[in-house]
Amino acid sequence: MRKMPFYSSHTKSGKLFNNLKNLLESKKLSSFGLSKIADLSPTTTRKIYSDPGYIPSPDVLEKICLSLSCKPGDVLDIQSTMESSVAVGSGVFSF
Repeated sequence: MRKMPFYSSHTKSGKLFNNLKNLLESKKLSSFGLSKIADLSPTTTRKIYSDPGYIPSPDVLEKICLSLSCKPGDVLDIQSTMESSVAVGSGVFSF
């Protein structure tokens, strides 16, 4: 049985999230429409569309980008956690 890789949305300096919903809305395309043009399962595109914390595999991300003529940075974004961790670590905030 082949194990599926795990793609974490947490990085050392931030949290990844997908921006697919906004991207598709700007292109007036549904998740189902994307599944058809990207040759992906409707379940996969619906999951990515509805869960900003879900990070697609590199293969799925490539299909999305090729189908929408966009870059991975258009689909994925990162929110920095560095500022809050530096402030907490410096003692500026106490919890």
